Amino acid sequence: MDVLEKALLVDELKHLIVGLNDNKASLFEIAKSKQRIKDICASCNDPLFQDELTAFKEFMQQEEFSKQDLEDYGFSMTYRGTYNFMGRVESALFASADMGWAALRQSQHWQIWVIRPSLSFLKSPWMTSTQEALEWLKKHSREFIRTDEELKTIIPVLEAHNEIPTTLSAQEQLSLLRKETANFESQLEAIIQEKIQPVTPSSHSGTVTATRPRPSFRQNSPSVANINKAKPVALKDFNLDGLLCRLERVDPKLYPSLYRVELHDEINQNIKIDWLYLKAENDEQPQWGTAQIFIAEQLYEQGQFSHYVVLIGTHSVDYAITVLQAYTDQRHTRTSSIHQTTWTTFKKFYHQHETLFNECIMNGAQVWQRNEEAYPYIPASFINTKKFIPFEETAANFLTPVILLKEHQKIRVIHGAERIKLSAEDQAYPYLLLDRTDGYTWQLIRQVISRLAQPISVNDLYQALENSDLS
Repeated sequence: MDVLEKALLVDELKHLIVGLNDNKASLFEIAKSKQRIKDICASCNDPLFQDELTAFKEFMQQEEFSKQDLEDYGFSMTYRGTYNFMGRVESALFASADMGWAALRQSQHWQIWVIRPSLSFLKSPWMTSTQEALEWLKKHSREFIRTDEELKTIIPVLEAHNEIPTTLSAQEQLSLLRKETANFESQLEAIIQEKIQPVTPSSHSGTVTATRPRPSFRQNSPSVANINKAKPVALKDFNLDGLLCRLERVDPKLYPSLYRVELHDEINQNIKIDWLYLKAENDEQPQWGTAQIFIAEQLYEQGQFSHYVVLIGTHSVDYAITVLQAYTDQRHTRTSSIHQTTWTTFKKFYHQHETLFNECIMNGAQVWQRNEEAYPYIPASFINTKKFIPFEETAANFLTPVILLKEHQKIRVIHGAERIKLSAEDQAYPYLLLDRTDGYTWQLIRQVISRLAQPISVNDLYQALENSDLS
């Protein structure tokens, strides 16, 4: 192979690797590029050229966690796969119930997601290699993930049958075999009885509660392995007012015209959004200049903010509420509130959580909320979390709001240190907002706090501030 041929192959490899990083490439194109890279590697025997291909080979191998690395670090039994979309990571982890981890891959970066017992997630920072990701998992997930060795010790090991001497008569061998079988069955029964936990009668015994699925520690769990196979029928590329996407029908029986939208540029967002589109029978698209959309705020079961669900294709508030509730009730999150805004506003600001909140939530119209105690959620990046006036707070849970003071261009925490320290990974917090321009000065806040017995609850402080003299 002469120098020119090598140069052409190197140039081709560069183009192929760029194609692999293109998230808009189809699965067929990706597979074709990978095969071509393998063919080039196989056709080149020159050691110098092989060295030049090392970077490409490493890239090929880095797309997935290697079986050897998973076994070396002891996380092969709880590994649920590597995915390119956040929704697929969530689906894989929810299917694994109480324990498991997966990776979100974007270009040559990996983020580890670990499911917690409360059906929320522990997320790592973005890392540049699978080894770095496994090191992070080893250091930070001990509370939620057990190693392969630990899982193996959970499985009870029964004593093996003793080998039956061949010198015994047939009758004696049969008698000994029956005795061994009886011992084996008694061991098994003892283990079963030990593992069975008695159910304590509850005062609400009449209430039927859903049974959570038992965790599965098998690497190739059928429910996980088939997640990407059992997908709804998908349409070809669709143009949604200039946004290229794919449509997947959600539930043909319940809502035949409701489709899930998968944007090709989803990775450019800093907030997860599930897009839903009500498709007209004649394929006619809405009048985008006047179209309305509905944004449903989603919370995990314990109250942490999860993501938004957006419904496009209807102007009816009642119908939108019905569709969104029917859709989200089948998921692992619940709808806290629904806001209405224009499509043009949403399309302009949906990429960033902060602008989406300002323009579509704060300036949108709230058309539904779960109950009177449901609080809106403000992006964590908006808040200066350092509390300026120290005092003791009552214990908080994930639904406890923080009291904030808007002062010029800053938003400061008055009450909420206990809520914020529950999790350093929250994207948003429930809040109650006071404005300095309404007369809520730091001097007034200090006076109100000094009159209350500590520890001070959120409700007591907020009511006291609302009832204070603002003149």
